[in-house]
Amino acid sequence: MVAVHAGVKRSFQDMHGVESIAIPRPNSKEVLQHVAKSRESSATPTPPNGFSRTALLEFKPRKVAFSSDASIVLIGIRGTGKSSLGFLAASAYSRRMIESDRAFAEATGSTRTAYRKLQGTAEYHQKQSEVLHRLLESNSTGCVIVCSFADLESDGARIIAEYGQTHPVIYVTRDVPGIQHYIKVWAEDRIQDLIRASEPLLRDCSNYEFFNVSESIDKAPLADDASRLVSARTANGPFLTLKRTEHDFLKLLRNIIGDHDRGRSHQSAYPLSKMSVDKLEFTSAVRLAADEVVSHSVDLDEAQIAVDGIQLDVGTSPRQGGMWKLGKHSCFNLVNEAFALLRRSTILPIIICVAKDDRGDHQKQFSREELLEYCLRLGPEYCTLDLTLDDAQLRSLLTSRGRTKVIGEYAATERIPNGWSGQECLDIYNRAHELGCDLVKITMPNGTLADNFAIQAFQQRVQTLHTGCGPRLIAYCTGRHGRTSMCFNNILTPVALASSPPGPHTAGNTNTGDDCRLVTARERNQALFSCFIHEPMQFFIYGANVSFSLSPAMHNAAYDACGMLHAYRTHSASTLDNFVALVQEHDFGGAAVVQPFKTRTIPMMDILSPHAKAIGALNTVIPLRDEAVIRAINSGDSDVGIFRERNRTGPVKALYGDNTDWIGIRACIRRGLSPANTVRPHTTGLVCGAGGMARAAIYAMISLGVQTVFVVNRSKGNAEELASHYNQMIKSGGISELSQAAAAMTSVKALESFDSEWPRGMRHPTMIVSGVPTQTIDGTPTNFTLPKDWLSSRTGGVVVELAYMPIVTPLVRQVQGYASKGWILMDGLDMLPEQAFAQFELFTGRRAPRSLMRHEIFRHYSEDEYPPHGALNTDSP
Repeated sequence: MVAVHAGVKRSFQDMHGVESIAIPRPNSKEVLQHVAKSRESSATPTPPNGFSRTALLEFKPRKVAFSSDASIVLIGIRGTGKSSLGFLAASAYSRRMIESDRAFAEATGSTRTAYRKLQGTAEYHQKQSEVLHRLLESNSTGCVIVCSFADLESDGARIIAEYGQTHPVIYVTRDVPGIQHYIKVWAEDRIQDLIRASEPLLRDCSNYEFFNVSESIDKAPLADDASRLVSARTANGPFLTLKRTEHDFLKLLRNIIGDHDRGRSHQSAYPLSKMSVDKLEFTSAVRLAADEVVSHSVDLDEAQIAVDGIQLDVGTSPRQGGMWKLGKHSCFNLVNEAFALLRRSTILPIIICVAKDDRGDHQKQFSREELLEYCLRLGPEYCTLDLTLDDAQLRSLLTSRGRTKVIGEYAATERIPNGWSGQECLDIYNRAHELGCDLVKITMPNGTLADNFAIQAFQQRVQTLHTGCGPRLIAYCTGRHGRTSMCFNNILTPVALASSPPGPHTAGNTNTGDDCRLVTARERNQALFSCFIHEPMQFFIYGANVSFSLSPAMHNAAYDACGMLHAYRTHSASTLDNFVALVQEHDFGGAAVVQPFKTRTIPMMDILSPHAKAIGALNTVIPLRDEAVIRAINSGDSDVGIFRERNRTGPVKALYGDNTDWIGIRACIRRGLSPANTVRPHTTGLVCGAGGMARAAIYAMISLGVQTVFVVNRSKGNAEELASHYNQMIKSGGISELSQAAAAMTSVKALESFDSEWPRGMRHPTMIVSGVPTQTIDGTPTNFTLPKDWLSSRTGGVVVELAYMPIVTPLVRQVQGYASKGWILMDGLDMLPEQAFAQFELFTGRRAPRSLMRHEIFRHYSEDEYPPHGALNTDSP
């Protein structure tokens, strides 16, 4: 496989390994002749020749509602990665990718430059407009169209802008060093001039924007503290370079046109991923300023500990003032880059909040409404709108929100008459509700002790008047005396970084005159425990021999970092007698279950998740204490109650069994599966083994959309039994991850043995999971490796070795030898924290501090501390 990375441009045909027509492509010098002359000859670069922005483009409202099959257009200057993004989108949405440069060459038989020289500028402009118009109109559905910057010449900008009224047109941007690495012949300052000259035009022609974060090809994304180990991890080189870009870009596209054909293979399976954070209770959002993010002055891993979202604060006058004197487009670029860096670093929802600016209009580069409109172009999960804007302005912004949830915010700069009990607060809420805001946020300065009770009364008043059907309310007081009300606020309370010093700049206390910082997420959680809103819970891992488990180290470190007063311990036993008593304790919070009890505990459960039912095994048990929640789950209404009742003691009314092993395996496959191996109808997967982890691995592959999964085991009968189990589940509709149409094309097949040839007519697997133990019961090494023929995929693939005792197994060494052929390795120490993240969510109703938990795994892992026949794979974590 040829590497795809920043600086290398390949066609869609090249990426799929099919023959493409040999059409001469213009070099950098030829393409760039249409843009500004060098600094030496012109101080101000200009857009492409033949374009007059004011003469051609008239203002039209930004459109965000499109048909699900509407063709997507990508525009931008050269070097921003449009073709790579086009390939990723086309692969995910099963669309054709068309490049306008190739379309022009096919229509005329020559490059743009050659045609201009031969026919003259006037004729070239006419032909260019004709080709572009025909290209867009004849491919209005089912395509991803990558436009050249030269397409904006003459009438091209108007044509593309008109097309944007019915189709998504995405302006692709990038950091200057990344562009320079591709163009090479221009210095960075000249590229910056080009960007400044062209971005007003490109934004006028588009309705969405994507900042393509450059990645170094030699960066090892999976190297978390692995240097401490004799690690199994290989240098995955260029094969995963586009992986995170794929995740980021598809996330934007889902916001624009909805999910794609293979959406299941790109979506997260973690329990909280399907829950909107505004439906949960006592959630927090850490506040980060755009310039802090771009300058890398904050640790983004630390920022995500104990929070449920990230609030990106932007404004018309941020602290990095020098940059912003260049104009509004430089301001937009800073916001765009900050948002992209956050999106790259987190799975948490991002809330863009535009700070209020009380300066006079003559002191501002642009209006707050312009900045709000721009923020919606980025496709965040949430965006705040200032309710002090008039109704016409707000309706215009709400019309262009797309799938972004809008928080209507009223931040009072002084006490509202009659406070929270007056009519004015209710009028503010009702206005936001009538305008169509998804949530309403009202804050007031100079809080008092009485306000804490008044806010609760106001919340109840709103719920009563709107019978619980209105937008959820965020309400608290700011400043030193408002911190108590912030702790008790239910939804997305802003919190400070743990490392933030006291001071007004960190607190969102602008306009309040109160010189104190916000509480941190950890402090807020501690306050909730101190006030008995949350209560200390007991968690444990239960199995035959779990004294060596790494799970307590992970979970206890996470509880401490989050300010949770929980405890996680081990419990080894040969029977389930003790388990029966432990799960009925009033402070029982949850249990991890390992062998030999993953199937034996199923009859003890009152409710099983659809995943545990399909797999036929569980590894997670949580208590249910609310009868209403139990009824809701049994009726299929909602699972949100499972998370809302976490962290609270009381009599256990029911036990809920789930399986997170498949989530951990699935996450490893997703992380290691390169964009070239995106799941398609002909994709096959292979599972080695027939135990509990093999069951989870098959389910993980099916959930990814793999239609043919092979299973092989030393005992053929066990493999056939496992295949039969899943085929019956598929036929009966017992797998919730499969639609009826997908089920008709999905099957699990048993191979004869490890010596079998790969079945003829079937593609070689691009994902392989091994659950084969490293030792037999008597301690004899199994020395398991794969037949060479089974590793014949032309584009490589991902191998997940579930064993981590020892970390370097014969299979690991074998896969390392295939690294140059595109094979990516994931091991048991990759999988173990991934499934623990899902358990943490089920146990606490909160996102796991991922980086911290991974660090704890490596900090406590030692092969010397395990018994001779102890942890052979993650059936015994």
